Amino acid sequence: MIKRLKICLLFIFVLIMSACSKTNPEELNELILTPETDKPVLAGTWQVSDIEEITASNNDYPKIGDKLYISKNLVAFNDEYAFPPTFTSKYVNLEDYLINRGYDFENIDKNENVVVVDTSQGQYFARDFVQRSPDEIFFIANDKIIYLSRLSDSVDAEIVDKYAKLAAKERSQSENQKDLMDDTSVLIGVRERTDLADNQQEYNYYTYLLSIKDDGNISYEKAPDIFLRGQDEYWKVRSFKNRFSGLYDNIEAFPVRIEDSMNKQENSERYSFLDFDMNIKINYVDLDYISFSYLSSLSDNTISKYGVVSTKDLEDNNLINIDEFTGENDAYEQLRNMVVNEATSKSADFNPDDLIIESNNFGIVRDNGSWVIQTSIYTKDSQKKASSQVPIRNYLEERVNINSDINKDQVKNINSQAKDYFIIGNDAYILIQTADEILVHKIIDNEIEKDPIFSISTPNPTGVVSFDQQIGSNAELLENSFKNLNTIVESD
Repeated sequence: MIKRLKICLLFIFVLIMSACSKTNPEELNELILTPETDKPVLAGTWQVSDIEEITASNNDYPKIGDKLYISKNLVAFNDEYAFPPTFTSKYVNLEDYLINRGYDFENIDKNENVVVVDTSQGQYFARDFVQRSPDEIFFIANDKIIYLSRLSDSVDAEIVDKYAKLAAKERSQSENQKDLMDDTSVLIGVRERTDLADNQQEYNYYTYLLSIKDDGNISYEKAPDIFLRGQDEYWKVRSFKNRFSGLYDNIEAFPVRIEDSMNKQENSERYSFLDFDMNIKINYVDLDYISFSYLSSLSDNTISKYGVVSTKDLEDNNLINIDEFTGENDAYEQLRNMVVNEATSKSADFNPDDLIIESNNFGIVRDNGSWVIQTSIYTKDSQKKASSQVPIRNYLEERVNINSDINKDQVKNINSQAKDYFIIGNDAYILIQTADEILVHKIIDNEIEKDPIFSISTPNPTGVVSFDQQIGSNAELLENSFKNLNTIVESD
């Protein structure tokens, strides 16, 4: 009995002490420390110690002895650099990490876990470094595994100063922007439509590389397929017409290094999306997502629908739902409410219960200077409305749309035939697309110069499906890679 009494008294004492020791949220927050950024995980000077070819390549970049510098304010490897960089890190299974990037090495231990440090600076720099030991790291680039060994735990001040001056020259804007900073390379992925004599249509996909030099010289090259710049390597996206059905029932997205072996069954299955009932028209492409519209049979009618797939997980053959895409648990409810409101606003006697609202019937489309989410509205019997924009916040706002003082009214004032536009080169230029050409205009003091300085003819109906740019020292690297990894079919 005495023993039980002691236990009860001890329990009451613990409860009292716990209650007395409670702190308010502000005090608790002070106990949660964010990681110190004075010294990043991989801080120091590193040197390339070994290079392993993944596939045969004539590219001799980089070389043994090249140095990598990592500090709080700088990540630099030859002409590629982030100043200042952003760091994120994660602990992952090495085999899974490599497979997700399209690599499958037999000599990797399935149980090996590593730290992956992602370093980036917006459009200027992005690189993953894999740490297998305190003094050994590697990264993948140009179809090579580049191994580096630590030389020291710090970066010389002279090195940081060198890249600080380079960043000030390349990545800062003059007050009136009359002095252009440096070279600019732009990738423009497009979908071209050809109208055939039998009232059929063909869709072909191409990428333009637009090169603007610091001396004002402008040129372009055009190559088949959508060409994408990744952290470690380049990818291509394409869609072919099925020669039996006449439908575009497939999408391929693959690393450029395996293009010549895409006819192998294992590659075709791994890097392809296939649905024999779809007739696909690609509307948007990046390294994370591919969005398209397609026709689907409904009773005796044909309706337009939308879909989004994961670029690097096409073998799953699944459409992504809108909750998964936006990362918001109530995104489908927002979509449903929007569709109901839109449909009932067009007809007072319309019954919302007749609507078919699917969580994966949404897509990304280009709309006069912006990427937007769109869906189609239909009932069990017929199409109610061909398409309608969905006002749901999503990752596109931060990752794709470009903030600028230029708006579509200004663009229309310059060219009344404009149907799309893109700001490029640190707001130094604007691309204006019309029905039959892409025009390059200068921007000075936030004003678009009236006369274009360059043009690309687009005689076939053309829609932009992807867009990327590099400025400064990275522009030349992108330009050279595009020319080396593609078959140029048109240039000027």
